[in-house]
Formats: sequence, C-alpha cells, structure tokens
Amino acid sequence: MNYDLIGIGNALVDIEVQVDDAFIEKASVTKGGMTLSSIEDQNKILGYLESSPKKISSGGSAANTIHGASLLGAKSYYLGRVANDSHGKHYTEDMQNCGVGFSGPGSDEQGTGTCVVLITPDTERTMLTHLGVSSSLHPENVDETIVKNSRGVYVEGYLWTGDETREAGQHMARIAKKEGIPVSFTLSDAFVVNSFKESLTEFIQWNVDILFCNEVEAQAMTGESDSLAAFKKLQAMVDTVFLTLGSKGSLVGKSGQEPVEVKTFPVKAVDTTGAGDLFAAGALYGVLKNHSLEESAIMGSYCAAQVVSHMGGRLPLSSHTDAAKILSEYQKL
Repeated sequence: MNYDLIGIGNALVDIEVQVDDAFIEKASVTKGGMTLSSIEDQNKILGYLESSPKKISSGGSAANTIHGASLLGAKSYYLGRVANDSHGKHYTEDMQNCGVGFSGPGSDEQGTGTCVVLITPDTERTMLTHLGVSSSLHPENVDETIVKNSRGVYVEGYLWTGDETREAGQHMARIAKKEGIPVSFTLSDAFVVNSFKESLTEFIQWNVDILFCNEVEAQAMTGESDSLAAFKKLQAMVDTVFLTLGSKGSLVGKSGQEPVEVKTFPVKAVDTTGAGDLFAAGALYGVLKNHSLEESAIMGSYCAAQVVSHMGGRLPLSSHTDAAKILSEYQKL
C-alpha cells in the first residue's frame, strides 16, 4: 500500500489538566518544556490534582502531525508502540478512526506511555512524560516496504532521548534518503537540542531535507539569540526550514534564499499543546500537494491556530480541510 506521509515517534496518551503558575513552581518543572518522568512522579502530580477535571486523548508529537495530515487528506501511516492496555486500545482506535495506518497494541509488559500536560492560564503547556512501552521502539519496527512506498517521512526529535528509539528514527530516515524520499524532522524541544546537539547536527546535515522548529529550539541549536540569525544558520545545514515564532507567525525558506514571513490566523488561544505539531501537519500537507513554501506555511499556520483554540493536541473536527478555503481566508487577514 502507498502512503503520502509516514511518521515515527513516541506514542503517548495525554492527560491534560489546567493549573496555575504556583502549581508549576511547586512541581519544580520547567514551564513550557518537557521533563522525562516516572509513572510514580506522574501519579504524585495527579494526586495533587485529584479534584481537577482532566482530558485524556491520544498524543505524541509526530502522531499529532500525522493525525492532522490525515484529516487534511493525506494518506498516512504512523510508527509507534503502545501496549495491550486501555490506553493502548484507545490510542489505536483513535488513529484508525481518522484513517491513519497503525500496527496497534503489542503484548509488552510495560504500559502505554503517558504525558501529563499542565496548562497554565497563559495557555502554555508543561509536560511530564513517562515513555512506557514507546521507549521500546527499535529499528526492526520500521517496515522498509512501507517507507519505500511513501512520498515523505517525518521523524520527531524526542526519539533522541533513547538509544533504540533514536536508531529507529535514523534507520527510517536512511531508508528514505536512499530512495530519494524527502525526510522531514522536528527538533521537538530545547531540552532535546541541548542534550543531543552534536548527534542532531550530524543527522540533520546528512539526512534531513525539511526542518521544523520553534524559536527557542532554533536558538538552542545555533547559539544565536536572534531568530532571523538562527534561521539563516539553519538554512546552511538543510534544504528547507520552517521556523515558528508563536504569535509572531513563522518564517520559511530554502537554503540560500531570503525567508518568507507568514502571519498567524487570529484566534483565542486556550491550550498551546500541539501547536508546532499541527503547524508541521499543515505545512507537510501543502508540500505533498505541491503548494509553494509560503502557501504550505499558511496551511501550517491555520492548523496551529485551530489546535490552540481548544484543549488537546489534535486538530478539531470542525476545521477546514480545503486548502483553497484556507488560503483564501488568509488573504482576508
């Protein structure tokens, strides 16, 4: 079977809860970042929030991107591991319901990975991640035939936090590269960049065609404090860069070209979970459908605006999926 886009990443179930800034300080976690956590630490945090309402949904960075691209109309497949437990079954149904190819639960003793997402009044999300069985993803889980029959692959930077998961991502990228299939990559988090900069630099220079990052990640990767300077340094490493700037919009450009600025779609933000993931979904869909880089960034901007307008890292079902409508709406901004 042929696919437009294949993604690989940590398959996680998100447990989202709204908190105040004082709680973030009390929990001693980095606001806006991702912290690797044990199930015991997650349960301790959730114990403090027992009376607070929670939203449970399928997540994982690349999974959010692949799910979004599928809703837009891309034929997609996701490589990630879940266990044969209630979270794993929920995750599998969620992916399959939107038409994403997914292998489903394994028979592992480790449970499905979970991410406690703490959302503060300023809509920022702070994540405590227990990888569970998702950390057992390894190169042998990558089906070479599926990769060779795709039009593009997408790898998440969070895979660099584990030796086997990193090797799985690298393996998929190498297969694609050998076949002349474009490789897209997201830096995922400044924590990932700061911890694995040397390995990431080498991987990007040799394997990546399209790089996604936000300004904090770009600055961490390049050592530049100015986003435009960081963008230009990244352009020297890779063919195409999409750099998101939060409410200031995004920059996109090919190596050696001046960046194009794209505005955001005005929206009342509720939760920034998945903003970068859904930007990548829209942008990759645009690239796959042969839109210009500017038009692709506009579609990414639209999807990012849609996802921050509600709780959770998945594109709302009420979103436009017609590229022409999205581009037309942008012209009216």
